[in-house]
Amino acid sequence: MARTATDPHCQYSLLIADDHFLVAEAFSHLLEMTGDYRVSLARDGLEARAAIHAEGGFDIVLLDLNMPGMDSPTAIQDIVRANANGRVVILTGGTSSTRQSSIFCSGAVGLILKSQPAKDILAALNSIMEGELYFPRSDDRSLIRGISGAAVQPQTV
Repeated sequence: MARTATDPHCQYSLLIADDHFLVAEAFSHLLEMTGDYRVSLARDGLEARAAIHAEGGFDIVLLDLNMPGMDSPTAIQDIVRANANGRVVILTGGTSSTRQSSIFCSGAVGLILKSQPAKDILAALNSIMEGELYFPRSDDRSLIRGISGAAVQPQTV
């Protein structure tokens, strides 16, 4: 039986890869407080790859877009391939429409802005664990339309 985010006994494995350790620790604390996530941390792309290999993958890899070793679509694709049985979600302070499109073409299933309220981030992760794509702004749905057969759940922030 597949785990779902609404299952009260569910605990997803999640890797936060962010070179700003305070940000990673804050996200980790937020997620662990819910009881739904078991969180690991990585400080760059190399640590993220090593953690994925050591753990055999994570349900979600929350990946900072702008950190050492992760600044290209190819780097995102490498993490997506390494975490093949899980999902990769990009965490960023902001990005251009062109970059957002390349993120989804690289295989990421979500884009979470660091400026989003905690409740929106938790809702986004729940949607992603239910198999949906997550994109923060409804006016940018056209960027990912046709990239995947998965349902798109745009959110207004």
